[in-house]
Amino acid sequence: MAQGRVAGKTALVTGGGNGMGQATCIRLAQEGARVAIVDIDEAGIAKTQAEIERAGGTAIAVQCDVGDEASVQQATARTEAEFGPVNILFNNAGVENNDGNTHELDLDGWEHVQRVNTRGVFLVGKYGIQSMLKGGGGSIIATASVGALIGGPGLHSYSASKGAVVSLTRSWAVTYARQGIRANVICPGLVLTPMVMRVGDEFLNQATAMTPLGRGAQPSEIGDLVLFLGSDESSFMTGAIIPIDGGLTAI
Repeated sequence: MAQGRVAGKTALVTGGGNGMGQATCIRLAQEGARVAIVDIDEAGIAKTQAEIERAGGTAIAVQCDVGDEASVQQATARTEAEFGPVNILFNNAGVENNDGNTHELDLDGWEHVQRVNTRGVFLVGKYGIQSMLKGGGGSIIATASVGALIGGPGLHSYSASKGAVVSLTRSWAVTYARQGIRANVICPGLVLTPMVMRVGDEFLNQATAMTPLGRGAQPSEIGDLVLFLGSDESSFMTGAIIPIDGGLTAI
């Protein structure tokens, strides 16, 4: 695993306990990165770490609440202590539960989503950028959603939070470009993750029917895109908004 497209790089991945985050941790490790698997789900990060290590990769499992500043600071410090400054930051953790339509959504539901999806992205970005500045630069990849680009029924706090992720990430791209930090945002459509399965069959069937390719993505397909954006192959890309949605936003 010493050889590969991101060999020798330190990667910090939030939401690494399942879904897109887990698949990306595995993919980055396959290509030589040292991976900090960050998630609130202790069992999930242990499972991801075990899979990487069975394949000969290098990873640590770091339990972290991305909405808590001290927790994020500690997770970043541990990553640095183990592997050195962060080179690749996949700012990916997100939730959708307790969300709904605006006229029915209570404030606690709104705040629950915003705490993880907006504040969490800010905090992980804050300490990730500090680490990158110490190390001479790096690549940030943030997970937004097609919900940031098009309107949709339901999940209004989620969509608003993902719009904020797009705007914040592009601001990072402009602010830190001359300091060697790139920042791009991906906007997945239907991806077959535990979070999507939790929403239910009705949503899954509707989203599949709306997607020109006629299927949802596997989490590993998101991992392939993150790998490219984290590698030197994408060295002239920053500030980009990249749908990975099976053609949904082309309609």
